[in-house]
Amino acid sequence: MKIIHRSDRMLVLEDQPWLVGMLMIGMVLIFAFGGMALLASGETFGGLMMLLIGTGVPVLIGALMVQRVRLTLDRSAGTVTRTRRSVLGLTQTTQALDWLDRARVAVSTDSDGSTYRMELDFRDPAEMVPFTTYHTSGTRPEAMAQVVNDWLQTGR
Repeated sequence: MKIIHRSDRMLVLEDQPWLVGMLMIGMVLIFAFGGMALLASGETFGGLMMLLIGTGVPVLIGALMVQRVRLTLDRSAGTVTRTRRSVLGLTQTTQALDWLDRARVAVSTDSDGSTYRMELDFRDPAEMVPFTTYHTSGTRPEAMAQVVNDWLQTGR
């Protein structure tokens, strides 16, 4: 997550999960190479299975998880726009800036520890809209929520 643009009139935040995408590409290449090596050595069934499953699963995970999300808060237009782009297409939602109450950090805790994501708290209608579809470790979601809240306070 990073700040793309910050001014009195507009705030733009973006999340590009490059690491997940690169890991998925690496997995596809490893399994494709392994499958081709098995095919070359005469293991037809094993090679085809490794090619189909070993490359298909990372491609499917990448298609579902690797999404570029952009959040644009625009005072001049009075809008909050969340744009999500992936290989599956583009999704864009726009709501009134006046309806945005604050940004907050949601916490998910399990046996491995806690992970976080930034959520937008809208009051009309009352709903929490996550910035990303996944939770992450570290303090970046908290820092982004603070940036949004500070930007909202300067205009009110």
